[in-house]
Order: sequence, then C-alpha cells, then structure tokens
Amino acid sequence: MISVGIFEAKANLGQLAQSAAEGEVVVLTRRGKPVAEIRAPEGSVAMESAREAIDSLRKLRQSLRVGSFDIADYVSEGRR
Repeated sequence: MISVGIFEAKANLGQLAQSAAEGEVVVLTRRGKPVAEIRAPEGSVAMESAREAIDSLRKLRQSLRVGSFDIADYVSEGRR
C-alpha cells in the first residue's frame, strides 16, 4: 500500500495509476487522513496472475518427459 498526499498525487498521477494497475493500492490523503484509494479494477490483477500461472504450467509440462514413448500406443493397447 502506498500513501500519498493529494497535492503530491496530482504531480505523479500517471506513475500512481501504473502502480495501481500492477496491483498496488494507492491511498490518497489530505492532512494525513485517508480520503480516497486508487486500485486496479476488480479481477484484472487476478486474471493476469492466472494467465501467468497457466503459461508456467504449460512450459513445465513441455519440459517434463518420462521417456521416449507414445501415449497413443498405450491407450490403444489398453483398449484391446
């Protein structure tokens, strides 16, 4: 969580918006008291994390090999 005064936030709004888009919660304060929050829309950060996790699992699956065999051969053999 980032806490920033309103007048300072005006000067750095683009940077604060980028931080919020990356999942950080930005609290705007006036005289040290919270008055507003800037955060990513609900679900967008979680969706991006899910996509990254899926990509990681796909890469892992491709890198793991048990041996040099064709699973289709085992499936057809089991159906006989």
